[in-house]
Amino acid sequence: MERIILNADTVLCGDSLEVNEKASVIVENGKISEIIPQKVKDEKHFEDTKEYDFGSRTLMPGMIECHNHCTIDARLPEHLEILGDSSECRLTVIAMKAMEDNLMAGITTARSLADKHYIDVELKKLIAAGEVKGPDLLVAGIGMKGAHGHGYIGSSFCGTEEVRRTARENMRRGADLLKIFVTPGNLSLTDSFIPSYLSPEEIRTAVEEGARQNIPTAAHCIGGQGLKDCIDGGVKVIEHMYGATDEDVELLAKSDCWVDLTSGIFLDPSREAFLSEQNAYKIRMNREKVRNNLKKVVQAKIPFVLGTDAYHTYLYREVEYAVELGAGVRYALQGITSNAAKVCGIGEVKGSLKEGYAADVIAVDGNPLNDLSSLARVSMVMKGGKIYRNE
Repeated sequence: MERIILNADTVLCGDSLEVNEKASVIVENGKISEIIPQKVKDEKHFEDTKEYDFGSRTLMPGMIECHNHCTIDARLPEHLEILGDSSECRLTVIAMKAMEDNLMAGITTARSLADKHYIDVELKKLIAAGEVKGPDLLVAGIGMKGAHGHGYIGSSFCGTEEVRRTARENMRRGADLLKIFVTPGNLSLTDSFIPSYLSPEEIRTAVEEGARQNIPTAAHCIGGQGLKDCIDGGVKVIEHMYGATDEDVELLAKSDCWVDLTSGIFLDPSREAFLSEQNAYKIRMNREKVRNNLKKVVQAKIPFVLGTDAYHTYLYREVEYAVELGAGVRYALQGITSNAAKVCGIGEVKGSLKEGYAADVIAVDGNPLNDLSSLARVSMVMKGGKIYRNE
């Protein structure tokens, strides 16, 4: 039996990230066997162990990215155009590098919300087999959008039977969830209308097909009629919500939906450098409007989790933006740990430092409960009991 002991002055334990001081995390066969005071650990005299002391650094659960794409890398100039024009080979190379970078940044699990050529499905298998480094992946396969719909990442569909066919093919290939693209990704610069590109019947078909296999459906949706149709159709996770009106927030509050905030797309000015001039202009012009709309969601206590939408390694910034929008620090951190695991359907095995849970553990320089910038200073990454980075 392989046993590893991780010691630190501060360990954030359980779903609520409660502080345990001077604690030891005991890892056996890839799982956390117990978390005990260091004094008790010393009295037990464990043998045949590897022991690591992290001193004033904080041990916490590995971060969970709830909205990512393997084949998009928003750190590359004009990355959307790259996605539209590139070969399967080039997209695979981009994806492999992005996933390794994420893991080294402390992201031990990622929810990939649709990719081209089933690259996400294949990467999931290769990572699980240890042939590629990256977070454990939950994958959506081919995203579904209307033929007149938004974006480069989804494939075009007309009618319920086309949606049904692809939903079933995704699940046959091994998808963990289904992804539908319902609205545009940005607000209009001229009016408040938000188009909806899938019919209620098409949305309901995807949800029902997934439900037959206990597979959830996530919807790219910024608000408007599309949001109403998603809620009525049984979608449980709404991605983005940049156009949230008071009416939208009221609908969400009455539903059992979660919102997956990807605030940085608008709130992080550094992303503009990697967009075309036209797209950067639209983002810049809508920044404050989106900021105010997302504040409505957060301040209404709509349950949320966090993702970057392919700005790989920068998940920690999403926590900072959530707090700026009005969330409590602890709840924002749960958006990349215990609540993220719950939304991903893995809350019984990941997302918290608990006995019996997967040993996905990171060390950060500082305590994120007091200093969120510490999330950017990851010095140790353990996934499944294996250390991938240790400075």
